[in-house]
Amino acid sequence: MDNSVDTLLKTQSFSEKNIKTDSREVEAGDVFVAIKGTVHDGHDYIREVLEKGASRVLCGHEPPGLSGEGRGRIMIVEDPRVALGHIARDIFKDPSSSLSVYGVTGTNGKTTTVFLIDSVLNNAGRASGLVSTVFTKTSGDILIRSSMTTPDLITLNRLLSEMIAAGRHAAVIEISSHALDQQRVWGIGLDSAVFTNITPEHLDYHGDMATYLRDKSRIFRNLKPDGTAVLNLDDPMVIGLRETMDFPRLVTFGMRKGADVSAGGVRLSAEATEFDLIAGRLGSRRIRTGLIGEHNIRNILAATAALLNSGLGLEEIKEGVEKAPPVPGRLDSVRTSAPFRVFVDYAHTPNALEAVLRCLRSLAAGKLICVFGCGGDRDRTKRPVMGGIATAICDRVILTSDNPRTEDPGEILRQIEKGVSNKNNYSIIEQRQEAIRESLEAAVEGDIVIIAGKGHEDCQIIGETTVHFDDKEIAGDILKGLGY
Repeated sequence: MDNSVDTLLKTQSFSEKNIKTDSREVEAGDVFVAIKGTVHDGHDYIREVLEKGASRVLCGHEPPGLSGEGRGRIMIVEDPRVALGHIARDIFKDPSSSLSVYGVTGTNGKTTTVFLIDSVLNNAGRASGLVSTVFTKTSGDILIRSSMTTPDLITLNRLLSEMIAAGRHAAVIEISSHALDQQRVWGIGLDSAVFTNITPEHLDYHGDMATYLRDKSRIFRNLKPDGTAVLNLDDPMVIGLRETMDFPRLVTFGMRKGADVSAGGVRLSAEATEFDLIAGRLGSRRIRTGLIGEHNIRNILAATAALLNSGLGLEEIKEGVEKAPPVPGRLDSVRTSAPFRVFVDYAHTPNALEAVLRCLRSLAAGKLICVFGCGGDRDRTKRPVMGGIATAICDRVILTSDNPRTEDPGEILRQIEKGVSNKNNYSIIEQRQEAIRESLEAAVEGDIVIIAGKGHEDCQIIGETTVHFDDKEIAGDILKGLGY
């Protein structure tokens, strides 16, 4: 531990209320931790918080020109994020040490894998809480909508502490690459760390795939001394980590032979997925689940691998998987009397979109119709790639707006359009609601409509304005208006 942080923890008491990382929230007597973010740097606001009466400022470097009195409240630390981690762990009494904690990272499949692990644990009588992109759950079955995948260190430690207070024995945490790079899970001990897969995403942030892989693999630094690393045998970059990293224990999963957890006898339909779950010494069980598609088989294998050293039997894992509820916004079916199927999915990367579309293509008796766009202020390189994927697989594609944020929606659509592989099967309707309406009015018996990109989200971000927008809700309303 940084000696200055160690001294601070011994000489000053902290509470969640008096630790601040947002200068706008600082009040007299608070401790401000200056964090360098992707947009703002807390070091730029040190003078402001000192004027507000902050009792102490933890920072990586001192701003020039401070007076003697101001300098007396400055404490230079090696890494402010790590210092915050020590403080958070101290405030909440190191909650991860009192829980069985499962962490999941990867480009795709994180949320579903988290929900599956949580379902198995709770079904087996091991009360579990969860932190995910979609919901947070600390007590009972109360689900609270999340604002981000992985919250800040203070919030995350508080959530784990709340789980303990509510009698939970385990926690399942979805961990983003941003959170790993930004030390937002520092000090959170993991009994099992799952790496689902890696494909190009967030390269506007990470820069290149090598850096992205390095940042993702930081999850294994959080393993407890007897923790289990879980790697996808089918992903060359992920499984390559076993050659460069040392793990206390390692479990692999995948569709390929040689994985510790694998699948056989696969049968896919638009209603259900069936396969043999094969887990070495634990034997095998036939699984039937409403989670459709081969990608969901991989998610189930990942969840099983994460639990392989938990002491649960394969029958308990089977029961928990089969009872797992649908994951909001993940091939989420819009149930109506229409003679065609409608799904909403969060697929917003090339790999995820291709996996979902190929799954539905194989299941569609009629046409496959896709509505999708790409988010603004995010990785631009994937836009034409996704345009090419969608128009190559689908019978009809409607390009539309996603969350344009501060970018011009029309320019985003033009960038997607540059990659289209079939010039005759797509159209552009910028207004997302009208694009959804067009897809549903065009669908006939046997068709499948997939509305991709936003999934569980219940808002659309246009410029600096956030408006209510829920793909599933809007599709349901339109179908009702069409008499279904």
